[in-house]
Amino acid sequence: MRPALRGYRVMRLALALACGACATGGPVRVSDVTPQSIPTLEAQRGQRPQDANVLTQLGVAYFKAGRYRDARPVLDTAVAGDPTSGVAAIYLGMTAEQLGDFAAARAAYQRYIGVATNNDLKRTARERLVLVDRNELTYQARQAVLNEAGLAAMPPESNTVAVMPFTFTGADTAIQPLGRGFAQLLVTDLAKSRQIRVLERERMQAILTELKLSDSAQTDPSTALRSGHLLRAARVVQGAVAGLPGNQLQVSAAVVNVTTAGVAAAAQQRDQLARVFDLEKQLALSLFTSMGIQLTPAEEQAIEQRPTQNVQAFLLYSRGLEAQDRGDFAAARAAFTQASALDPSFRAASQSAATATSLSAASQQSVAQVETAVSQTTTIQGPTPPAPVQDALNQATNTINPTTSSNTAQSTGTTTQSPTTERSPLPDATGTLGGQRVTGSVVIIIKRPS
Repeated sequence: MRPALRGYRVMRLALALACGACATGGPVRVSDVTPQSIPTLEAQRGQRPQDANVLTQLGVAYFKAGRYRDARPVLDTAVAGDPTSGVAAIYLGMTAEQLGDFAAARAAYQRYIGVATNNDLKRTARERLVLVDRNELTYQARQAVLNEAGLAAMPPESNTVAVMPFTFTGADTAIQPLGRGFAQLLVTDLAKSRQIRVLERERMQAILTELKLSDSAQTDPSTALRSGHLLRAARVVQGAVAGLPGNQLQVSAAVVNVTTAGVAAAAQQRDQLARVFDLEKQLALSLFTSMGIQLTPAEEQAIEQRPTQNVQAFLLYSRGLEAQDRGDFAAARAAFTQASALDPSFRAASQSAATATSLSAASQQSVAQVETAVSQTTTIQGPTPPAPVQDALNQATNTINPTTSSNTAQSTGTTTQSPTTERSPLPDATGTLGGQRVTGSVVIIIKRPS
């Protein structure tokens, strides 16, 4: 090959590499990544299998195409390769949600919150976290019901206690939500003993919602037994609140042993509505006794603590729990907020108001809507640029054979003092001006004006 032609090809290689470098490394709008981008991105992944930016774009494209099982491993690798990538993290969260992997979705959203700079999207991720927790309980309840026969044959987890919502009877519908609030008070107080593990009220509610049982059925010991098997709880507490004349309440409860299907002696208390917290404390202590649990002085002191002294605030809080259980998060938020306003020190009310606010917002926004918001407001860094052009040029130059003059110098044993100049045959073929000087292997081409 003639030296001038070799030099021309080297220069073309260098220019191509330079153009390639200019086309990589810059930010890419997420909205510009589409399912149609998949073939190109898959080719880029073949060239750069560990490039987190290429993998993020490919994962996004798979997600937009509804190919969630393809997107999952790609985004997993992208997040592992670049833990600071917010786009990879939030798309991994949305992908895991679509696949029903709630633990992975939770971890991905938490990672996104830690690295993201967009406050609106961080708030959205926090809202998704709360909804993921609720959806996970619903999913687990559905799976438990589907596998009910298998769970019934399994021994329960020792020292595990679940509390069912208390039913309400009475003419005063204003205090009907007390059944929910009373059960939550018991969950809180029973959990203060280190000898048992008390399941969250929401976990029991998810099972009851899945079973679609009437309130009257929830007082049946067989319902407690069934719920216990589904939750793998060793004991289940069920009870009732009755509104009596003279503004009085009567509260009764029993503990069902899931292993033996036996019912422990029931506990019952009666007092004025204004003393509802005293009623609950007395009932909690009676339940500990019926379960054979000896409390320490510190545990007894902790149980005596009241979440609030305001009965009206507690009624509003109970109403919020009732609304939340039926999926009316806006009504739940309003009730919790009012309870917190009546007693700003009522921490359970303020925390529940925040949770209901997140549930209300997240439940009205689908994963597709979240994806649209992310797509329109974020960018992805382009693929990592290749090695410097000069390095590529040097590498390419080294692969070209020495010029004729160099070969001649080597064969004669003489030293060439000046570069060899020769006429290139390219002008007629390429439309360039003649008089090119070839130095070594680099050709300088002057373009003829068009």
